[in-house]
Amino acid sequence: MAQIIKIHDCISRYELDPYHYMNQFIRLKKERWKALLEAFDRKKEEQETQMAASGETAPEPSRKKFFLKKRKAEILSDIKEKRHQWFDEPDEEEALMLDLPSHRAELAPYFKNQLYEFQLKWASSTLSDMSELSRQVRRDGILRMLTQKLPDSYFVMYHPVLQIQQASVELSIVILSPLEIFCVAFLEAEEDSVYIGSKNRFWDKKTSGGSHPVLNPALSLNRTGSVVSQIVKEKGADIPVKKLLLSQTSYIDYPEPPYGLDIADKRTAGEWLRKQQKNTAPIKHHQLKAANALLSYGLSNSRRRQEWLD
Repeated sequence: MAQIIKIHDCISRYELDPYHYMNQFIRLKKERWKALLEAFDRKKEEQETQMAASGETAPEPSRKKFFLKKRKAEILSDIKEKRHQWFDEPDEEEALMLDLPSHRAELAPYFKNQLYEFQLKWASSTLSDMSELSRQVRRDGILRMLTQKLPDSYFVMYHPVLQIQQASVELSIVILSPLEIFCVAFLEAEEDSVYIGSKNRFWDKKTSGGSHPVLNPALSLNRTGSVVSQIVKEKGADIPVKKLLLSQTSYIDYPEPPYGLDIADKRTAGEWLRKQQKNTAPIKHHQLKAANALLSYGLSNSRRRQEWLD
């Protein structure tokens, strides 16, 4: 799973110490998966013991129930302690095992969803401060898809707001891989719709309902690429910056796109994603340097946690 290091103008744990948290995430992910498997096995063992106890006569069932109650308390305590370590803060949720799936095959998607929520928390809070994530961000399918399908060594900045000189600038999606940086604009519309690309200010979007003008997405993408390239160059991070228009639902008809603009539409978007998934390169020094440089320009809108005010 890719690491979400910045969302809009939310305060991010990565801004405080990117080198620490980027490496810690991978370690904690492994620990959490191991703990989840242990919790699942313990729950199965508990269920089997309960089934066996249900066929016995008194007073044995009472002793079994006492044993199971004590065992469950120990498991909950262990899980809550681990979750406290994962989040670095008091956990307000019930322990993981209370809503574990019934089948082992369901653990992986369950784990990814749990880890995604965990990442949203890291990308919108610190120990002392927190930002409000909108419902739109929490339900954003593109952010979830990128996070859950890209490798651990990829960093995602979701429309980050940066302070450039005296102005705040919101960028497109920025993905930092170990080998290159992608500035990405998504074009998602009705299934099998067609975008007619040009160098004009507006493109045509053709759907079953007719043709509609849309703002040329390459304009904001060019701005993002320019800002990212300038910051990376200033900080001496030797990593190429690419611009990508991507659509999983639509076709993009642009016979002669400008130099430096890559296009992956419904025909090739899957291929682009699979190529990234096969990238087994570990986190690189120049990648960390570039991420640190971009985060240093980030704007953060947050408030103090109530417990700190108290």
